[in-house]
Amino acid sequence: MKSLKISILIFAVVSFSQCKTMKLTETAPFKITGATYHNWVGGQPGVSGTNLIFGVDNDTNITFKKIYFQNKVVEGEIENRNGKKYFIANFSTSAKRVLVTKTTTYINGGIVMDDKKNKPKIKRETIPFNLKPNEAVISYVSGTKTFYYKVSKIKKTDTIYYP
Repeated sequence: MKSLKISILIFAVVSFSQCKTMKLTETAPFKITGATYHNWVGGQPGVSGTNLIFGVDNDTNITFKKIYFQNKVVEGEIENRNGKKYFIANFSTSAKRVLVTKTTTYINGGIVMDDKKNKPKIKRETIPFNLKPNEAVISYVSGTKTFYYKVSKIKKTDTIYYP
């Protein structure tokens, strides 16, 4: 009976651990023509972030989804600039603004709780990849399947200071 419990436990651990791993593809159906990132600082105290920009070519029949970078994940968006296509992500590192009213707490404009007894819940997605500071993973959908492609040697450019 004890060996049966151990077998079930081992099976469960292996099953759950495989759900967390996401396999990276060696090649992608698109071409990265350039990859840079820069930090930015806003004119108000505590307002800052990082912009990550990928130049992309040959991205037909795929949909870009998320970018994993420096222990953060955000939805990216496609922009066309001067006839070229870019996949861009903005990672905000701004301090959270908390506004408390009698019954509702708002963090950065979103309702977090509706009772003083509750504590604010900020959902943070964990990163399933072990990345260096100059590496990112792009998730994209081709057909009905999601793929993950790692981009290395992303060049850091100068910080931009906004007034």
